[in-house]
Amino acid sequence: MSKRILIVDDQVGLTRVIGMVAKQAGFEPMIVNAPQDAIQAFLDFRPQFVMVDMIMPEMDGIDVLNQILLTQEPTRVILTSGYGNAYLRLGKAVAEFHDMSKVSVLRKPFRREELLTLLDDLANEMP
Repeated sequence: MSKRILIVDDQVGLTRVIGMVAKQAGFEPMIVNAPQDAIQAFLDFRPQFVMVDMIMPEMDGIDVLNQILLTQEPTRVILTSGYGNAYLRLGKAVAEFHDMSKVSVLRKPFRREELLTLLDDLANEMP
């Protein structure tokens, strides 16, 4: 089974790097740099994993996360932020509200090795 990951972040350069690392880890990445396009991309792509930046212009990661979780499609969530733990805690609270107990966190800036380790751990949890 293909491991698909949707990467939602407004930083184009960063999403390219994450996409390349995800491919190296055996994932099929889809990149969305405009948060308002994330829900449609999620419904079309049906990823097992979603990486969402918490701070984006026009639509923040909390809104994106909430819309994705409202679909009730099964997925694992990875939250990212470089603006401190408060946004990550809020994202986790939104996921818990939707009965999602397993949420991964990747604080920015992160190293390639941290991302690879997280992706490997998630891939190993897949049935």
